[in-house]
Amino acid sequence: MARFFKKRTENKGLPPGSLVFIGTHKVDEPTVEYLYYNEEFLSEAEYIQAESMPRTDPEKNQWYNITGLDKVVFMQEVEDRLRIHPLAMEDVMNTGQRAKFEEFDEFAFITLKMLRFDEKNLRVLSEQVSFILKETTLVTFQEEPGDTFNPIRERLRNSRGNIRRMGPDYLTYALLDSIVDNYIYLIESLGEKIDDLELQVLEDPDEEVLLKINTYKRELHFILKVVKPAKELINNLLRSETPYIRKGKVLPFYKDLADLITHAIESVEAYRVILTDYISIYHSNVSYKMNDIMKVLTIFSAIFIPLSFFAGVYGTNFDHLPELHYDFAYPVFWGVIVLIAGTMLFYFHRKGWF
Repeated sequence: MARFFKKRTENKGLPPGSLVFIGTHKVDEPTVEYLYYNEEFLSEAEYIQAESMPRTDPEKNQWYNITGLDKVVFMQEVEDRLRIHPLAMEDVMNTGQRAKFEEFDEFAFITLKMLRFDEKNLRVLSEQVSFILKETTLVTFQEEPGDTFNPIRERLRNSRGNIRRMGPDYLTYALLDSIVDNYIYLIESLGEKIDDLELQVLEDPDEEVLLKINTYKRELHFILKVVKPAKELINNLLRSETPYIRKGKVLPFYKDLADLITHAIESVEAYRVILTDYISIYHSNVSYKMNDIMKVLTIFSAIFIPLSFFAGVYGTNFDHLPELHYDFAYPVFWGVIVLIAGTMLFYFHRKGWF
């Protein structure tokens, strides 16, 4: 349950807007990646002290990407220098925050989860990403280095498409699009692993297969807990009247995000149904194998019942038994035993019982 909820004991009783980090320590020193750009120009810089970074400028297109959220003094300086509302900064530092879109007087606020898959442990890992969008400035917050944004950075550097010309609202769309695309890529990767289980479930189901099925069901459930609120976020954004996303030029791109997230949710639901079917098939195959085992044991028991009867009769301690002193009594006894067992096996085979 730790992936769904974060402990909130540290901010218990504190007033709204208090800067308290809720989450896991992931970065020793926070950094600020700063990009200033327009259609003809791009400048990049990196800062390790918040007071060193440039202030927002309404005449420039700026992107501040801040990595590392657990240093309260650093985040307080970021809040003051970039003029971010305390309630928004409080949500930024709460890494258990549900995906949402909110409107403030001076900016729009977006927060959601970025996902990646740990192949070694078969586990989906999440990282919270938050956006502060102003007219000419975008501020993003990440828990740790490494993300899905590198293709966007390359597009900025190479001035490909609309990204240098359209402004921070389009840049926000591009970053959100990369996160949603990664949702779909991750779901497809899990889907391939789930499809590979089909033959194992049908031909040789064992406890390891059942463990994998339950693992994938758990991870798909976690993905769904992340993706569903993201869809709600996009729908709220599309219904909003925020002035920080241009309706005619940029808002139609956000509508495409809603379609992609719907596709992601439908894919997760489809794979969850497949895994439920796999569990049913697994239990059916296990029951079928158990029935085969019980059938074989029953057949052998049925064969040995008359044999045990004969052995019991001729094993009693009486002097006057037929053929007791007959020279060929022992081989005759075994001949009768083999004949009875063979006859029963032949009869069972003719009936198709084995």
